Amino acid sequence: METKKKLKSSTAYLFNCYIWLLNTIARGPISRAAIDEKWAHSSVNEYKQDYLPESNFHRWKSTVEMLFDVHIKCNAYNEYYIEEASDLRGTDLRLRLLNLMSMDSLLKDSKELSDQILFEPIPSGEKFLAPIIEALRDKTAIEMTYQSFTKDYPATFIVEPYCLKMFKQRWYVLAYSPGIDQTYLYSLDRIHAIEPTTQKYKLPKGFNAEAYFKDAYGTADLNYEPVEVKISVSAEQVPYLRSLPLHTSQEEIETNEEYSIFRYFIIPSTDFKQELYKYGSDVEVLAPESMRKEFAEDADRVNKMYNH
Repeated sequence: METKKKLKSSTAYLFNCYIWLLNTIARGPISRAAIDEKWAHSSVNEYKQDYLPESNFHRWKSTVEMLFDVHIKCNAYNEYYIEEASDLRGTDLRLRLLNLMSMDSLLKDSKELSDQILFEPIPSGEKFLAPIIEALRDKTAIEMTYQSFTKDYPATFIVEPYCLKMFKQRWYVLAYSPGIDQTYLYSLDRIHAIEPTTQKYKLPKGFNAEAYFKDAYGTADLNYEPVEVKISVSAEQVPYLRSLPLHTSQEEIETNEEYSIFRYFIIPSTDFKQELYKYGSDVEVLAPESMRKEFAEDADRVNKMYNH
């Protein structure tokens, strides 16, 4: 048991080190001496080393290149930099992971600002990111102990992770479960434990995470087909949807001084409907008719609730 605890701790520590090195080099050409200096003062440096050992540097560098699909080069001035750094910034998952971990590292190094930077509470689960990412990288299955909100007790089973997804402050892992021959989206905050295995697996041929979720909003059931959804949005709310679209398929097809009409091609999931509900009377569902009827019936129920 003690060995397993050390393994989990070591995995999380190393992943933090990888992110630190990537973030340090991504900021621009930097010499080994400058890297050593930053390492000596970094909160990630749990062992309080005065410099980053050469063997660690090259081992971490190789892992970072493989994990984040980047190339770290050394220029004529013996400064390290990321070749085609724009590729890193253009990849959504890598950018999000880098931003999250970089912010965490920055806040740890600036503890005096802790009462000046406020965050929304985030459910637990981030501690499982490192072993899941390593499993994704190595294409090895993991043994997961998981308890959904609909179950009274957890279950332990093998899954093959396909990708990670974040939605509304929660991390999810899309994984195939050989035991039931099904692919599900598992919330990391419902995971009790993860154990690595040596069992190799292959992604489905042609699998692409972005394409897989292109018709979804949040944790939509992907067994349903997408439909055309049209909504009318009050002029006051239009700027918010323009600046932060609800979905990649969003199109503004009509606009005037009072409202705009937006069109989506999307699975009308519970998550998507709840997102529309939060706008109240500022959003009117126009199509499909079945969804419009559903919203009208819900409005009637709410009206009766407050007027009985």
